[in-house]
Amino acid sequence: MKKYAIYLPQFHEIEENNKWWGNGFTEWTNVKKAQPLFSGHRQPVHPLNDNYYNLLERETMLWQADLASKYGVDGFVFYHYYFEGRLIMNKPAELLLKNSDIPMSFFFCWANHTWVKGKGKTRTILIKQTYGDRDDWEKHFSYFLPFFRDKRYLKRNGKPMLMIYVSDYPGKEEMLEYFDLRCKQEGFNGISVVETYTGNVTSRSIKQFEKCLCKQSEIVYYREPSVATSVYYKKHFLVRLYHRILREYDFRFLSKRLAIIKGNSLYRILVRMDYPSIGNLVKSHGIYFEWDNTPRHKYKGYVITAPSKDLFDKYVEKIKNDEFVFINAWNEWAEGMMIEPTEELGTRYLEWLNQF
Repeated sequence: MKKYAIYLPQFHEIEENNKWWGNGFTEWTNVKKAQPLFSGHRQPVHPLNDNYYNLLERETMLWQADLASKYGVDGFVFYHYYFEGRLIMNKPAELLLKNSDIPMSFFFCWANHTWVKGKGKTRTILIKQTYGDRDDWEKHFSYFLPFFRDKRYLKRNGKPMLMIYVSDYPGKEEMLEYFDLRCKQEGFNGISVVETYTGNVTSRSIKQFEKCLCKQSEIVYYREPSVATSVYYKKHFLVRLYHRILREYDFRFLSKRLAIIKGNSLYRILVRMDYPSIGNLVKSHGIYFEWDNTPRHKYKGYVITAPSKDLFDKYVEKIKNDEFVFINAWNEWAEGMMIEPTEELGTRYLEWLNQF
């Protein structure tokens, strides 16, 4: 089994965030200003030893690589943001590429979704995701190529791996056929695509998802806690409706409530669930520990509490023969999904991971 953790490259200033959220904004901005919203709510959370790092510093990535190696995390899945020629938050990956002595195995997840701000009538599009034509695909591939050639970039059967966040998009089959061809022209065996599944596991949902697969699709990543939450809400419709009201509307009498799901409820689903096969794809299960995006969204966010060690171990026993397991996430601090050390929990979740 190879354990790869999702990696967010937003811990440095970029022009767009300064424009949208204010000068000096990074992921740490929301983390630091978080507040407890109910009794026992563990906010704000602090990095161990006040390590509010900057991902444009080589020493930070060396520390992360050493920490991952110490606790049995094999590498990282870097979020890659590309909008028809426009790159955002690309500097950390480029820093890694430049410093070949950093012992960090990695590959990209193309986070190919439109960026928005606000909800309902206040919702505005910050950057719309579009996919371009063959000329743009060549530009995109040309950006990928130096990374693909790096010995630290993960290959499967001689094919550079690429995770796709949103699997259904226009021109996908033609684009990935082009990437596959270009990989072969550059001496690889093609490209290996990891599809991301986030929905319920009903036959209807699976059949709909299968329609967006292509020849280069080799692995399906059952992203957690998304899949388990979808199953949970299907079983608890009224809870889903209540949580939706909390997160979408600003009713005065609900303004001090918060959507909370017990982590053990989701992990019981994970332990019992029979994950369906999707085409001929290799199954890769997801791992998560907690979720809390109230640093970003306050009362319109929601919380998933931590699971018990016993249920976590049962789930790990179930998935122990996977070729890959994807951890959500290494450093999603403003969504409460981080396995980096904290003042509150130390290295607890790294220690859990290191036991298998």
